[in-house]
Amino acid sequence: MAYPELKALADVLGDLEPTAPTACADWSVHDLVAHLAAGAKEVAELVEEYLAGQPARSTQGFDERERPFRALTHPELLAALAEQSRRKLEALEVLAGRGDRAAVAFTGTTMTATQFQTHARSEAALHRWDLVGDDSVSDQLLSQPELTRHAVNVLNAMPVLDESARIRQSPTPRRIVLTSSGQPDVVIETGTAGAQFELVEVEDRDGPAKGDILLATDAANRLLVLWGRRSSQRQLSIETDGAGLEAIEPVLWPTATTWPRHESQDTPSPCG
Repeated sequence: MAYPELKALADVLGDLEPTAPTACADWSVHDLVAHLAAGAKEVAELVEEYLAGQPARSTQGFDERERPFRALTHPELLAALAEQSRRKLEALEVLAGRGDRAAVAFTGTTMTATQFQTHARSEAALHRWDLVGDDSVSDQLLSQPELTRHAVNVLNAMPVLDESARIRQSPTPRRIVLTSSGQPDVVIETGTAGAQFELVEVEDRDGPAKGDILLATDAANRLLVLWGRRSSQRQLSIETDGAGLEAIEPVLWPTATTWPRHESQDTPSPCG
């Protein structure tokens, strides 16, 4: 099954220099493609092993699975990404035929075929932005409500991710509301004991959800914020009873600089 997010990503990959920078710290285009190819291979293998009745195993770490792909030439790497993506999608179609209760262990949680497919779509949309930044395609892909719902679930369930809820620490407990017109609000409960993301549906509130800090932005930018990305072009507004934007920057962008970066900026943010 083809997804528009994967096609949009594939459409830009061939036009990018392998050594060009991305929105991920110390990652060139080649490094990011290696990350994608390795992730597709790992998911394919985990699902294939599950379908074959093999016992569940731990997900390989990022460096372990990416190192062999980084060693490839860039044409070889692009071919490997296409092959591993095809393999992953085929395995997920078979898994989907097992029903909604069929779930595979992955990165500290379990995921169904539908969840894996949404994860693939989300990853393609986000990493396309990491490569080319803001444009009309990013507007469309990143604004999809199901990708925001997926982000809330994954960032709560996968503590190993650099953007997960576990690192959204604040020395002062705060309730930060991220609101986008026509979509559920996302609330970040943060404090010294950790953080948690929550969706607040439109029908469950009169106006924005209650919080200490209200941050309003477009739906595409909100998804970027959830994944620790910071656009240099998209606008946001903040309302607070005391704390300024600088007080919540460690929660929203714990390691990010803006992207597309300007010449005066240092290395951009890490990604997962």
